[in-house]
Amino acid sequence: MKRGMRNGIVALTFIILLSSFISAEILFTQPLEPIYNLGDTVVTPVIIKAVNEISGAFKINLLCNGTEINLLTWSGMNLKSGYEQSIPYSFGLVTNTIGSSKGRCVIKAILNSENALTEEFEISDILSISAILQKSVVDSGEVIPLKGKVTKKTGENANGFVDTVIVTNDVNQQITQSGTIDKGDFAMNISIPSTLKAGEYYLTLNVYEKDSNGLITNSGTSQYNISVNQVPTNLELVIIKEELNPSETLAINAILHDQTGEQINSSTFITIKDSTDKIIEQREIEAGTFFEYLIAHNEPPAEWKIFATSDKITSEETFIIKAKESVEIQIINKTILVTNNGNVAYNKTLLVKIGESPLNVKVSLDIGESKKYSLTAPDGEYTVKIIGDDDNEVTGTMSLTGNAVGIKESSWSSFGVVVLWILLISALSMGTFFAFKKVRQKPFFAHWSFGKKDNKKEVPILKNNSIEKTSNKAEMSLSIKGEKQDANIICLKIKNLQNTAKKSSVSDTVKKITEMAEEKNAVIYENQDYLFFILAPTKTRTFKNEKLALELTGEMQRMIVEHNRMFNQKIEYGISLNYGTIIAKMENGTFKFMSLDSLMTVAKKIASLSNEEILLSSKMNDLVRVNTRAEKDIRDGTAVFILTNVKKEDDEAKRFINKFLNRQDKE
Repeated sequence: MKRGMRNGIVALTFIILLSSFISAEILFTQPLEPIYNLGDTVVTPVIIKAVNEISGAFKINLLCNGTEINLLTWSGMNLKSGYEQSIPYSFGLVTNTIGSSKGRCVIKAILNSENALTEEFEISDILSISAILQKSVVDSGEVIPLKGKVTKKTGENANGFVDTVIVTNDVNQQITQSGTIDKGDFAMNISIPSTLKAGEYYLTLNVYEKDSNGLITNSGTSQYNISVNQVPTNLELVIIKEELNPSETLAINAILHDQTGEQINSSTFITIKDSTDKIIEQREIEAGTFFEYLIAHNEPPAEWKIFATSDKITSEETFIIKAKESVEIQIINKTILVTNNGNVAYNKTLLVKIGESPLNVKVSLDIGESKKYSLTAPDGEYTVKIIGDDDNEVTGTMSLTGNAVGIKESSWSSFGVVVLWILLISALSMGTFFAFKKVRQKPFFAHWSFGKKDNKKEVPILKNNSIEKTSNKAEMSLSIKGEKQDANIICLKIKNLQNTAKKSSVSDTVKKITEMAEEKNAVIYENQDYLFFILAPTKTRTFKNEKLALELTGEMQRMIVEHNRMFNQKIEYGISLNYGTIIAKMENGTFKFMSLDSLMTVAKKIASLSNEEILLSSKMNDLVRVNTRAEKDIRDGTAVFILTNVKKEDDEAKRFINKFLNRQDKE
């Protein structure tokens, strides 16, 4: 107890002694805000109370993060004991006053050995941004509205400036726009240059305030992602060869360019029109692929047009089909057969050499016209050479008779007329016989309808190179929205279909072929000398139509071979099988379709390369190679596969093989 009292007396004595050394008391009379932003004013009034008479220098310093800066020095401070001095001090948070001081700070007042500290506060230079970019995926040349709110860390609204910067890979193309901040609000329109390359970019938003000296005080930044689309600006049509001869292939490529000339991966719809603006061919091609069209051997010289459409941009180009004077020369027995296979009338002189004897013959032929010339020479074997102006040369050996070397155009004699009439009557007789035989095979009463309607299904009738009636007619459409599906395409080329189809025997055979195809749910599309039989899942109700396609082509070939065996009017033909993608739909009972890539063109070209064979495309061969045997060949730069055999799988395949082999034997 005594010891405790002794300790208390010592402590009290220490306090009394200590207080005797205090000469003044320094007080901060106004509390500070917890946070200030640069540019704000800090008000720190101070009162100094003199305990004893005091004089000296009074200072106010700012301490931030260990760094101390003097704000005020008053050297003439002099107070008598018991007096006090009020100092209404304030200072601005500007660079000239506080330098770079910021962060956690206190204010320190000092008079001789006496000092006082304020509570801790924060000096901040941060501005907060709350902005709305109306859209982040834009087209070049588009304007994007941008608005937002900027506040200080104290919560007060900012007044200053805003800059937007789009950073590109090109240092010379920094896209900058500026605006102002008024009472915390800003709004501006960001213009995307029309030449800005498509891609991903950063939009940086910089906001800041300045002091009276133009120095930046508070600032803030924010970043947004924007994606610039490819904007179609130009559709380039590339024609590999702008002037073509008949029988040459037109190759077209379409390239859609964006705002910077870069290629856009987009499909293009191509339309070819002849000199009368008649649509000859239409096709949709993918970017980077070529559209090929074979010019017919007898297509007259003219200027044709090519139209391309992609993503609402169109382009137009022209190409020239050149005049081509050309003849095919054949040596037949003692005659020369000259046929104009060019696309203009042929008026030239041929050099005919019989042995060493040269003869000139003036040949005048319309397109497609043929003339026969008889040769004479003293009895014997001769080497005959015919040379045209276009270096077309044919050589053969003839056994000739006559008094002298000569050549003349053959004409029909009265005997020839008689022979022609005999042949015509024979043909009519045979036609009547087979028609009667066909009728006799039907029930007699089938010819009587007793007033009932004939419900027989409509069948195709070829007239003027068109399918007039068919329940399964197909129409190619420029652009449709339908079902995308894979289809098997059979292409049957009949030489001079427009003319040969006028013959009743040919028309009947084509009619049988189309009837047979219709029974198998194939749809039929005609284009010039080509008949396309499309086996599409929409009609056949199955995705596997390869076996059906093989069966149909084999049956078509059998029918044509049988026709050529029975009738004088022969059918010159070619058959191809291709596989690819179409877009199809049924509309008002009509099968409408649009082929993709080069499906129809390839089928047509391969059919034109067929010499009365069944040719498969590479795609089709890959699908059926397990069940077939085919020999690869290159024709006119195109790989084709000649179908030679169909392997045995089941009873159905066995029947097809037998039909196929029988047909080969007949050939």
